[in-house]
Amino acid sequence: MNFSSPLYKVLLGKKGEVEHLVTQTNELKRLTRLLQAELNPSLAPHCHVARLTPPQLTIVVDSPAWSTRLRFQSPALLRQLARKHQIFQGVTHIEIKIYPARLQRRAPPSAPRHISPDAATVITDMASSIDDPGLKQALLRLASRSNKPTSNN
Repeated sequence: MNFSSPLYKVLLGKKGEVEHLVTQTNELKRLTRLLQAELNPSLAPHCHVARLTPPQLTIVVDSPAWSTRLRFQSPALLRQLARKHQIFQGVTHIEIKIYPARLQRRAPPSAPRHISPDAATVITDMASSIDDPGLKQALLRLASRSNKPTSNN
């Protein structure tokens, strides 16, 4: 393979798969902008055009909740898009796919929870009267979350 030409020339060349991908990506971005202009402002940022192959428009959303909202608006949305934009006139069906956002922020790990010493004593006493070994073990684990050590009676 010849690496003598600069990368930008290869990427912006007139022929090749990369040019096709760039063109297709730009077209999907344009269609997404048209779609989002017709949606409720709270819903719009969660919806993106994935494919347009009349008679079907495939829209990707980032959660089931947004999918439900979009599904309710689909009939009116189809009419609006066809009326305002020539490219959507052959579309008769909207397919909605859910792809959760890949870079969602994770909540920081929660601090360990503790129970009061009095509650731990009551739970330990209760565990001592339980015959089921699994339940007894679970109650003792719960009692161990006390801020202060408890005494076994």
